[in-house]
Amino acid sequence: MSQPPNQSDSAKSADTLDIQQALSSAMQHQTAGRLAHAEQLYRQVLQVDPENPAALHLLGVLAHMANQSEVGINLIRTAITIAPDYVAAYNNLGNVLREIGQLDDAAEAFSKAIELKPDYAEAYGNLGLVQQSLGSPEVAIASYRKSLAIKPELVDSLNNLGQLLCQQGELDEAIQCFQKALAGNSRLAQVHYNLSTALKLQGNLEAALESLKQAIEIQPGFAVAHNSLALTLQRLGRLEEANAAYRRALELSPDNAEYLGNLANVLDLQGELEEALSCYRKALELNPESREVAGSIGSILLAMGQSEEGLIREREGFGVVNFDSKQGVSIN
Repeated sequence: MSQPPNQSDSAKSADTLDIQQALSSAMQHQTAGRLAHAEQLYRQVLQVDPENPAALHLLGVLAHMANQSEVGINLIRTAITIAPDYVAAYNNLGNVLREIGQLDDAAEAFSKAIELKPDYAEAYGNLGLVQQSLGSPEVAIASYRKSLAIKPELVDSLNNLGQLLCQQGELDEAIQCFQKALAGNSRLAQVHYNLSTALKLQGNLEAALESLKQAIEIQPGFAVAHNSLALTLQRLGRLEEANAAYRRALELSPDNAEYLGNLANVLDLQGELEEALSCYRKALELNPESREVAGSIGSILLAMGQSEEGLIREREGFGVVNFDSKQGVSIN
């Protein structure tokens, strides 16, 4: 963690420190991103009261934010040892453990928080994230639903539930979740993007297009959204606009083989074979194992009259199609 700055007007000396006021001030600094000031105040509290659970807990969260997660875990566990019913500490312990990949321990911490506070909606939502990561989507859905039964407007749980429902094909309810999340906070680019995914799966391309535009307006550097916008425009037959959107995605992520392949595809449809071929070749350099790109290169070469390399590339990509009257079609 960083060294504390020189004594500031907001930081009182250890001799006269009012602990509650100092903790409140430290949390405000932490929320505002003034981490060094927050650290200074937490340490001053601990000089006066070395076993203050709130200061230990919050200093532990700060340590994790400073990429010292093991230090943070030890501080939060110390706080819990001193205050075994410290619900927020269990929840944040779970968050730290989840973020460093210790999922089983994270689930245990969230479950303990819920045991101590059965109406802890955020802990149910966090537990759902862990269960989802552990490959138990149905169990995760149940946790998200419990979270929302307690706090129906909890944005994270609405978004996470919506994503799982979308994956399971429950598109109407997924869309309702995303829309409800956006009703609570309309400036969430990722939720707009997730809504667009559900709308596309539902076949509502125009509405998906509007959601993607919202996502990009909020977060102009959202490369995935630009690519998805381009794909949607292409499906709507708006090739010039799709071309421009793919190029914007590539400005943001120049070495993305998928985006290069998508731009090549729309260029092919526009008859720009030379540039399409160049994009496909770059995509294949980035992802040499892509049979689809290799096959597409072959198809373009054949269309350009370069039959020798074209046939080789098509065979690499799509294989050789054989038909047997008894066994049917096979690709080698």
